[in-house]
Amino acid sequence: MNGIAAGTVTRLNTLAHPPHFALFASALSFSASQPAPVFGAAARLHHLSSTRAGLLAAIPAASSHQRAPLTSNIGSRPAKAPPNPRRMATTAEEQANLVEASKRLAAFQAVKDHLLPEYTRIGIGSGSTVVYVVEAIAALGPAATAGMSFYPTGAQSEQLIEAAALNLQYINKLPAGQQLDVAFDGADEVDEDLNLIKGGGACLWQEKIVAASAKKFVCVADFRKLAQRLGTAWTKGIPIEVLPMAAPRVLDELLRMGSLNPRIRPGLPGKAGAIVTDNGMWIIDAPFAPLLLARDLESGTQSGSGAGGVWTVDALADRLIKVPGVAETGLFYGKNGLEVASGAQKPVAAYFGMADGTVQVKTPSV
Repeated sequence: MNGIAAGTVTRLNTLAHPPHFALFASALSFSASQPAPVFGAAARLHHLSSTRAGLLAAIPAASSHQRAPLTSNIGSRPAKAPPNPRRMATTAEEQANLVEASKRLAAFQAVKDHLLPEYTRIGIGSGSTVVYVVEAIAALGPAATAGMSFYPTGAQSEQLIEAAALNLQYINKLPAGQQLDVAFDGADEVDEDLNLIKGGGACLWQEKIVAASAKKFVCVADFRKLAQRLGTAWTKGIPIEVLPMAAPRVLDELLRMGSLNPRIRPGLPGKAGAIVTDNGMWIIDAPFAPLLLARDLESGTQSGSGAGGVWTVDALADRLIKVPGVAETGLFYGKNGLEVASGAQKPVAAYFGMADGTVQVKTPSV
């Protein structure tokens, strides 16, 4: 069976969280009813560091930390829907606050469900949602995290780990034959089969290395990232990390493959010229028509192999990585950690903070 199984979509009401979760919200002055303020990257780091003492004071000792079971509304009696915060968020600032609150809800739930006490190696991705993942981890306190090491995907996540006073380690120091227990990261778009587009923040290569080094990869996002097919909500294009000297040739090949106006991502407003990744590479953003899933080919009307610029996720990812000069792509596809022992790119679960104050969890079909 392809796609997301009906029984794997769970909506979690934030009121079901144990009392200490409410203390998290109190200590951070964030909640679904009082959306989180929007911070820039530097401000987030300062805020995380300055509020850590308050967080630790508000959280009970690790020995008293219990994970509440997931609560599902499947099969329950219909209930009156709560007011939709999205409708009430009329200004740009309110919309931004709603998105930030949604990210935080998803991050705290994902950490609660997947950061087990016995874990010692944890991957930390990049992006705005991961700020809240680190906050949730730091809120557990030193007693819970003292035996854990945290592996960043880039400079931003490295700074977050250090600001939270967590144990910093690097993926190139991971012993041979060892894996991370879990990796947390965001996404720019997630389709029905849990394929991802990543790289909006230009960290895709290191993000893929860390995700593929973990026994399980957990995606954390907000409601805007949900899509039936990749390329429908995220229209900026698939991020592709390329060798600078090869960029013109890669652009030519992308046009032949049916990409719609691929372009080198500019560094503006921060700098003139192209954006430069942590690896000294450039990023090309390559829009394509919405990418098909394998089950879309069952009718036989489309091949998904590039005719007319129409591709399946797997076929396009395989074609892109073979273009000379391409270092890595922002398509995370193939298998997840439940299907293969190592090297998985897809998440075992994706957590979405929804506009109505709940968290939706999607897991792969069986």
